[in-house]
Amino acid sequence: MTRFTIALLGTVLGLLFAVEAINILEFDRTSKVQQEQVAQRQTLLAVKDTESSGPPHIALLGNSLLLEGLNIQSLSEQTEAKAIPVPYFVLATEYYDWYFGLKRLFEEGMRPRYIMLGLSPNQFVSSGTRGEYSAQYLFRREDLIEVARNTHMDATTTSSFILAHVSKYYSTRQITRGYILGHLLPGVAELLHDVGAGQDPAIPEATIKRVATDRLMSLDALCRANGAQFMLVVPPSYQQGAEAIAGVGRDLGIQVLIPVANDEFDTSYFQSDGFHLNEKGAVIFTNRLAADLRKAL
Repeated sequence: MTRFTIALLGTVLGLLFAVEAINILEFDRTSKVQQEQVAQRQTLLAVKDTESSGPPHIALLGNSLLLEGLNIQSLSEQTEAKAIPVPYFVLATEYYDWYFGLKRLFEEGMRPRYIMLGLSPNQFVSSGTRGEYSAQYLFRREDLIEVARNTHMDATTTSSFILAHVSKYYSTRQITRGYILGHLLPGVAELLHDVGAGQDPAIPEATIKRVATDRLMSLDALCRANGAQFMLVVPPSYQQGAEAIAGVGRDLGIQVLIPVANDEFDTSYFQSDGFHLNEKGAVIFTNRLAADLRKAL
């Protein structure tokens, strides 16, 4: 170990600590999306429903499909006599993000009377997660190996996944890179987004039913163990399988709401990506969900 080697290692470690400190101090405050997600999470964790605590709450969980597809103020106005929606939307999340995410939310003290999760059919039966971001913000340390095993991560991916749980910089580096790229080369960032866009392939109905049976039962058992009633809502999209999931729910006695039937909306109700609702579609979806919730509650 020469003096130069020691100085080099010290410099590298100093830079790593500096980058980590900057991310810890600034990421949650600089990113507008992250600010909203952190605020929503804090509000949800403050919910402690009891039999004598007044109107119960609905923890409304999901991703951009609900973020873009629901008017929360309008939904609240239509349902607050029965229950008060408390949204927590994390972009690009799927089933495993929320199953293990719920474990951490319950462990940290969240106690709403109702849990409503909103995912598309493909997202509900997906074997993926948001990965390193979820490792930091959604998952408990003791669940990381189980998540890696369930999502079929290799050893290298698992190592990165575990590291992301303890390092905020590592868990958010892709977001930071995309932010920088979008500002420096907006044309390239837009091109990469367009290249990555496209419709997911259809999933066989038999597969949807088999996977949905296990996952609805798991979510329902987890929520009941923590004093909450579970419901699933399937937002409108091009993906098929909502009715199959609802059929499984009926057989199990678990609420699965489909406010808008498959193929009911044409392209005029969606944004240019053909997946997220536009304002016209969101108004109808919000009103229909509110009506379904009043009946379900």
